[in-house]
Amino acid sequence: MRLFGPVSAPPGYLGARARGSLRCPWSRSYLEGLCSGQHLSIREITRLTGASLAAVLEALDRFGIHQNGNGHKRTGHLPFGFDYLNCQLVKNKAEQASIRMMRQYRTGGLSLREIAGELNRLPIPTKNNRVWQSNTVRGILACA
Repeated sequence: MRLFGPVSAPPGYLGARARGSLRCPWSRSYLEGLCSGQHLSIREITRLTGASLAAVLEALDRFGIHQNGNGHKRTGHLPFGFDYLNCQLVKNKAEQASIRMMRQYRTGGLSLREIAGELNRLPIPTKNNRVWQSNTVRGILACA
């Protein structure tokens, strides 16, 4: 007696035998569709696929897919509140709202540690999908 139905693979998944490697579960066309067709950022691809940032970057480099579709790569730190699209920094509305919330908490008298705790309690992701720290909040408020 079967308790579960067949497991379906995500779109674009080729399987270990077809790829020859267990390290990259996506095809080139699938990744190109996400980057160029749907214009998703690397961070959005990691959230959609559930893969690590390193795995997505490695797959894009292996397939020769430019990270922003124009052949240019942004080097350096990407500030919180912005995304990189078409060789330009563009405001990320969700992250901008988080910055406004941080400012309101700070003017309301909360410490940096309390602000970080509140952001961790709420479903607000950091730029790298990590845990909020007081130093991260301090850096964002200093630059904003």
